[in-house]
Parts: sequence; C-alpha cells; structure tokens
Amino acid sequence: MRLDTLDPDAPLDDLEPLRDVIGGARVVGIGETTHFVREYQLLRHRLLRFLVERMGFTAYAQESGFSEGLALASWVAGGPGDFPAGGLTYRFGNAPETRATFEWMRASGAVRYAGLDLPAGLASLLPALDHLEAYAAEADPGARDLITEARAFAAIWATPHTMTAFAAYAAMSAADRDRQTVLLADLAARFDALYPLHVRRVGRIAQATARHELRLAVLLDQQLRAQARAATGDLAQLVVNARDAAMAETARLLLARGERLVIGAANSHLTRVPLPSIGLELPTLGSHLAADLGDDLLVIALTAVGGRTTARRPAPSAPDGIEVIGVDLAPPVEGSIEALLADDVPVIADVRDLKADRSRLMDTYQELAVAESYDLVACLPTITPTTR
Repeated sequence: MRLDTLDPDAPLDDLEPLRDVIGGARVVGIGETTHFVREYQLLRHRLLRFLVERMGFTAYAQESGFSEGLALASWVAGGPGDFPAGGLTYRFGNAPETRATFEWMRASGAVRYAGLDLPAGLASLLPALDHLEAYAAEADPGARDLITEARAFAAIWATPHTMTAFAAYAAMSAADRDRQTVLLADLAARFDALYPLHVRRVGRIAQATARHELRLAVLLDQQLRAQARAATGDLAQLVVNARDAAMAETARLLLARGERLVIGAANSHLTRVPLPSIGLELPTLGSHLAADLGDDLLVIALTAVGGRTTARRPAPSAPDGIEVIGVDLAPPVEGSIEALLADDVPVIADVRDLKADRSRLMDTYQELAVAESYDLVACLPTITPTTR
C-alpha cells in the first residue's frame, strides 16, 4: 500500500485495503522504532482514526503509566479542565502531535483511553500507592496501615528518574527490599480475600481498577528485584520482564471489559515473538498477546528509511546518566526491512513472507526475524524528532 498522506485529518480511503487484513482482530498494535518522532505520531493518529471510525475499535492504550492515565482517561471521556499533561508518563504529553491525538479522541466521543504501563516510568510506586490509599479509605480502612508502611519503603527510592530510582533501590538493605515485597503481597492477598466487601462498598469498576493498580505495583517491585539480581552478575534474571507482562495484563483487563483495542508502543514491545538478547529470549507485550489471541492480534511496526531520529547517549551530567538527542539516519543496511521497503512515499506492507533479519531501533538495528515478529510494516521515507 502506498499512502497518500500522513495528515491525521485527511480522508481515509487510501487505508481501506487494511480492512481485509485486519478483519476481526481484537487487538491492533501500532509501533515505532523510537519515541518522540513526529511522523510516527501522525501516522498512528491516522491509523487510529481509521480503526475507530471505519472498523469499530473502541479503546486506545499506550505505553504509559496506568495510574497516571486514569486522569487522562477521565478527560478523554469528557471530564472538565485542560489536557492533563501528567496523564502521560515519559514526557509523552509534551509532544503536540500526541496531544492532538488525544484531543481528537475527546472530540470524537467514540474511543476510551487507558495507560498500559507500570507507574512513574518505573521510578516510583507512589502514584499507585496514592490511589490505593484514597481507595482504602472507603473500601477497606483496615488496609491503610499496610499502605502507609509500603509508602515509607517506596519513598526511599522514588525519584523522577528511572536510573537514579533503581540506584536508590539497589542501595537499600536486602531486609528493606524484602519488607516492601512482603507488604505488597499482603495487600494483594487482603484485597483478594475481601473482594466481596470491596465490591459492595465501592462497586465493581472501582474495585477492579484499584486491584489492577496494586497488581502493577507488585510487578514493578518484581521488576526491580530481578534487575537488582542481574546487577550482581546473574544476567539470567533479565528474562523476568515484568514490565511487558504488566502491559499485557492491562490489555487483558481491557479485553475482558469487551473493548476492541488499539495499542501504541515501541516496536520492540510489540514483537509477536520474544526478543533475543544476551543469549536469552525476553517475553514481550506482543508475545504475551500472541499467545493469548493468535490471529486475533495484528501488529504494525513503524520504521523509516531516512531523516533524523531520536537516540540515547551516555551523559554523566544528566540525572539518569543518559540524554536523548537527534541523530541523522544512515542509509538502510542490507538485510533490513527498511532496505526492502524503501520508497519515496509512505508504504505499508504485509511482511509475513519477506526475508529480513533486522529492523531499525533508534539509530541502530534490532536483529530479529521480521516475518515472525510483525504482520505489517509501515515504512516512511523520512522522519523528524518532535518536542520532548
């Protein structure tokens, strides 16, 4: 398919060939080689419009915090006030193209939103625990002491930055890390045991939302535990990719509510098969959903031939030790999906029979079997960074 335009407001007829390919899929994932790229945001918005307006999809979920996303979900549903920029983690709300997508969602009234991800960019449990504290005041006052103690341990390592938060977590004593884990496990067991009381006091939707926030808090704790063990040399622990498991659990929650779901996330999260890395196979969001849904999942990776991308570089003076910069893309390398699909206009191709063994990842490449990893690939002739 050769696309007429990336303009989200343009007519959608050039996307009609996607109808038969998508068919009755319950989930469509729309990826990107990296975040903060203007053209990826425009095309994702356009594809979302097509899926909602012409194919009956009902919900959009993004690689962003679930807890923070509750405020944005309320705004999209018509709630008062201006766009809540804090409703998107990783500073995604700073990009005007992203904001335009959510403004269209709000105006359409036809699509609901949820964040998929762990809270605070993996840098804090506090957004989830803040919500749970307010929830427990009505649903389960007896849980408040557990939440208060869990907050005290979570506050030791919480920062606005992922890597500094991990360093602070790793510096905690093993006893303190274990106590945090036990407190979250005790809360989870209590919430499950008191489920009928919670539903009676606050209703099923509020109970399910709070229980999912608690589940994501547990998974963030487990992600940190695995990373701490890996940092001591036990690299096999990296296979415990609790972050992607968490995003998959959020998607399952939305599907159980009857949604037909569009997901926006990095290509590397959406691969239908686990990613190869340092001799391991790392389960991804896409591989979880492929195991659940089979052909009811369709994954569209977004990539580019040229232009300027965002990339990460070491920066000792930066809070996280890295900085995001703009980098010019070199021509596609042989064997890449970009070399196969290069064109002077945006194209979308069914790649399930194509032989390509790598795809762009920021300004480098991820080695993978493209035909097994994605169903479709949208390849753009050029890209540019957007506002961060």
